[in-house]
Amino acid sequence: MILFCASEAGGARELIPVIKKALLQNIPCRLFASSVTAPLCSAAGLSPEIPAITSQTHATSLLNTIRPEALILGTTGIISGERYLTAAARIVGIRSIAILDEWYNYALRFRDEQGMIGTYLPDVICVQDALSLKLAEEEGIPQSCMRITGSPALAELHKKADELRKHPPAVPEELQNNANHPSVLFLSEKLKAAYGERAGQKGTHGSFLGFHEDIVRDDLAHVLTMIGTPVRVIEKLHPAESKKAPPACGNNVEWHVLAGAAELLPLLWHCNRIVGMCSKTLLEAAMLGRHPLSYQPQALHPEKCTAVRLGLVSVCMNAAELKHALENPIENAREPVDLFCADPDAAARVLALAKHKNKAEG
Repeated sequence: MILFCASEAGGARELIPVIKKALLQNIPCRLFASSVTAPLCSAAGLSPEIPAITSQTHATSLLNTIRPEALILGTTGIISGERYLTAAARIVGIRSIAILDEWYNYALRFRDEQGMIGTYLPDVICVQDALSLKLAEEEGIPQSCMRITGSPALAELHKKADELRKHPPAVPEELQNNANHPSVLFLSEKLKAAYGERAGQKGTHGSFLGFHEDIVRDDLAHVLTMIGTPVRVIEKLHPAESKKAPPACGNNVEWHVLAGAAELLPLLWHCNRIVGMCSKTLLEAAMLGRHPLSYQPQALHPEKCTAVRLGLVSVCMNAAELKHALENPIENAREPVDLFCADPDAAARVLALAKHKNKAEG
């Protein structure tokens, strides 16, 4: 039996294809989730459990009781169940594998309470591509424990993109009856909590980026008001958020806020424009053949956006650039973007690592 655990949305999306692959091979699986990731897992047809793993001692007790053959985990920016299970697996003698879902904050995902890498370092870390391996090594992750597998989540999306070109998803309710006005999908994130609200502040993931979600949404509302064209904005909240009041905007802007658990793919497919900040969803939109924008006003580290780092989206650094980008029409050809990280064998590679008996070879 393989035990899976993901408490953040990015990790859950990477684990889901691997779990499905394991079940197809009749490998028993158990899935530990959180209140944030359980809905994602349930929507994928899986049966998550939501244990409160509060310490390494508790994690060790769980593993001694369950006795899985291997542990496959997502990664997080804070010390939580995934890291406690990793440390416990070393004590109990269970193989541990972590799957990366982003191209930044590598060391942050494995540091202990003293900021050191070691206690919470798994036996194997699955990275998406050669760039990810290089960046992780630069942050102090030992190359010896890393394997390039590709991203199971992006592999699934690449396959789905081909299907969507033949059979597009239904137009979501939020885009119906809008008098043919153009629509903008705004991908919100919890950047204030992760990086602070102003210069000199820090959040759970690091220092202030130069902007946060409220600055961006206010700028977007102001720019769309200035443009003056009737437009419908769908703000998709972070998966951990359920409600938020719309920003102040002109009469030409109709602003709707969707809970983080709302289905995203139909919106990515049907909205006329897509605006985000650092979200990996911008990369996913580009893979669907869309032309999303990353808006990062006064950004100190624009490469925090994976799609920007990989050269797949345009980045706007101030409101004037955003206004210019939104005023100019684009052609959404919906041609697939081919990336190694979306290799169709990614989930199989991860699963093979879980079955491998020799930790040194991985």
